[in-house]
Amino acid sequence: MKLRNALNKAIALPLAASSFVFAHNALAVESLKDKLTNSAQKTGTNAGLGSQDLAQSIGAIINGFFGLLGTVFVILMIYAGFLYMTAQGNEDQVEKAKTLIKNAIIGLVIMFLAYAITGFVITAVAS
Repeated sequence: MKLRNALNKAIALPLAASSFVFAHNALAVESLKDKLTNSAQKTGTNAGLGSQDLAQSIGAIINGFFGLLGTVFVILMIYAGFLYMTAQGNEDQVEKAKTLIKNAIIGLVIMFLAYAITGFVITAVAS
């Protein structure tokens, strides 16, 4: 009986010790969330997107939108100037050109005010 207990202990002790070794490897496996995050970061870096946070990405989109609106303003001003220069005394066309210039300038002022107010509010909230 003593021999059997000693034999059981001799077998059980190495088995128990080896189970801790294998458990360590099982705990080292990445979770699915970590794998997806690492994969997305590698893909974004390879695509040249960098590691911007959400606020920087939204800021870049807004800046691009303001650039587009600035381009629209320039195109409207060129078109209104063309209408004005080619009116040849036609009062309706002159009024249309003046109205277009006035509306384009009002739109530009609204755009700048929106940008300034948004910047002020974000700075005030962040502080």
